[in-house]
Amino acid sequence: MLHYIAAPMTPRRLPLSPARRLLLMVLCALHLASGAARAQAVAVADPGRGGSDAAQVLVISGTDPYLPAFVAIDSAMRDAMARRRQGPVVWIHESIDTARFGREPGPMLAQLLARKYESVDIDAVVLVTEPAVDFYLRHRERLWPEAPVVFHFVAPGYAERLPAGAGLSGIPAQVDFAGAVRVALALQPNARRAVVVGGFSPFDEVQLAGFREALSPLAGRLQVEYLVGLSPQQAAERLAGEMRDTIVFFATLFRDADGRVYVPRTALETLTAASSAPIYGVYESQIGHGLAAGAVESFTARGERLADLVMRAIDGSLAGRPVIEPPPPSRCVADGRQLKRYGLSARSLPAGCEVRFVEPGFFERYWWQSLLVALALLAQTLLITSLLLQRRRRRAAELSMQAQRVQLLHASRLAVAGELTASIAHEINQPLGAILSNADAAEMLVQSGTMGREELLQILADIRRDDLRASEVIKRLRALLARQETERRRFDLNEAVRSTAGILRAEARRREVDVAYDLRAERADVLGDAVQIQQVIINLMLNAFDASAEVPEAARRVRVETRDTANGVQVSVRDFGVGIALADLPRVFDSFFSTKRSGMGLGLAIARSIVEAHGGTISAASCEVGAEFRFILPLAPAADLPEPAAASTP
Repeated sequence: MLHYIAAPMTPRRLPLSPARRLLLMVLCALHLASGAARAQAVAVADPGRGGSDAAQVLVISGTDPYLPAFVAIDSAMRDAMARRRQGPVVWIHESIDTARFGREPGPMLAQLLARKYESVDIDAVVLVTEPAVDFYLRHRERLWPEAPVVFHFVAPGYAERLPAGAGLSGIPAQVDFAGAVRVALALQPNARRAVVVGGFSPFDEVQLAGFREALSPLAGRLQVEYLVGLSPQQAAERLAGEMRDTIVFFATLFRDADGRVYVPRTALETLTAASSAPIYGVYESQIGHGLAAGAVESFTARGERLADLVMRAIDGSLAGRPVIEPPPPSRCVADGRQLKRYGLSARSLPAGCEVRFVEPGFFERYWWQSLLVALALLAQTLLITSLLLQRRRRRAAELSMQAQRVQLLHASRLAVAGELTASIAHEINQPLGAILSNADAAEMLVQSGTMGREELLQILADIRRDDLRASEVIKRLRALLARQETERRRFDLNEAVRSTAGILRAEARRREVDVAYDLRAERADVLGDAVQIQQVIINLMLNAFDASAEVPEAARRVRVETRDTANGVQVSVRDFGVGIALADLPRVFDSFFSTKRSGMGLGLAIARSIVEAHGGTISAASCEVGAEFRFILPLAPAADLPEPAAASTP
């Protein structure tokens, strides 16, 4: 179904009086004379351009030579000639622009051109569009009958109808209207409506006829409406109300029904700005200025092929052998920006279709920055993974070392217990012996029948006291030797020293060492494992006992002291024995270093590891007589901590 909407034609006539007509002829003559004078001046003044080796090519355009399509073709032709021809070329342009003025040029223009170029040698003539060819054929005898002529951008049927003896060579232009329709249907296969926008000039009518012929087979599928002769603004208002699935074809719009003249590409930009539907066309110069896609001829390829014909014309290769080459093939070209605007998929385009103006994505636009960021992230990921694996291995090693440390501490306590076996046995044997003596006494009194109630109660109280004493010794020994996990809780360091004194009391008596305790620390609450701290104190006191073994019995003294410091609670163990050599002081806490003949060198190393694990410090000093070992533990926080562990008094 076809609909035609055409604005009413209001022809405009420009009445000219004889005086005005004469004045116009004089001005044209002066203009042509000045142009001829400039051409001659160029030929004389610049031998490189107008000398005997410079070819002069006259280009006559039958329409506006500054239309984007012809500018692109002319630029490609000039560039190709400059690259391929050794000698210079002087380009001269004339325009008869029938599309703008709407009438064929008469003999007067031919006379003026002949007068203008009567002293200029033209090596080749290039005719652009059919009006220029018609003008040349009518007046060639007065213009340049000997110059080779090349034409382009005429219809193939027109080229076939040229006179056989005209000797014209050229390249016709086959506008692929059917190809544009195929491209539009490929992108919008569900479309049911099409709109064709065109103008009122003779060229516009030819373009509209091409679209009518291409759309006629689709009359049952598409409802076609023609907007003919409207101004670009009027047509834009109509397209703004179209649905998104409508197909819009732009023919050309050189002139509207009121006679106003436009540049088609500028008119297309006005339409595209307002249109709600994508627009398709047939000219490459309109891609990038509003067309979503189309089947177009390459103007660059046309310009290069035209340059070959002009070179052959200048060289005389076409003399007597005119050539009419086939039109350049059309190809599918789309504008990526318009496809994105209307939500059309480039994958729906015919195979091999070129998509221009594709807006690169973020990664395409900033590919090297993205690559650097990706490499940095990859390196960071590998580094983090490596650090996590290293942390995991380190944690496993720490757990393994902690387990070995617990085993070593337990083994050290067992070694201490072995060293204290005799003292512990004596410490337990005393209450057990007292219990046995009290039991024997009670038995004798019972047998004699003289036991009174008060005596029996006294004997039972003694037995109870000695039993508790033995039980306390065993309990302390069991707590010291039990294998248990490290327990961090709040405890009183003074009580830990007292408990340790109870364990070592028998050993001190056995070695005949006088042990004095001075617990002056007012606040001795620390956070840690009380059993491990007792082990440190035991190791230091046993070392003090060993150091006192080589001095006379009267000088065997050990002083254990606690006091407050700025860093926490300090425990010091001072002996008056043989002392430590100054050279050995830096190494006393090293593993396997010992100043004793039978020592393994592990006691002080274990003590240092326990103190440092509790956040404290340990040191040794050589005194004038004997040596002193000190360790400091930080105070426990005052709030939100469990109460100090109860410790027995020795």
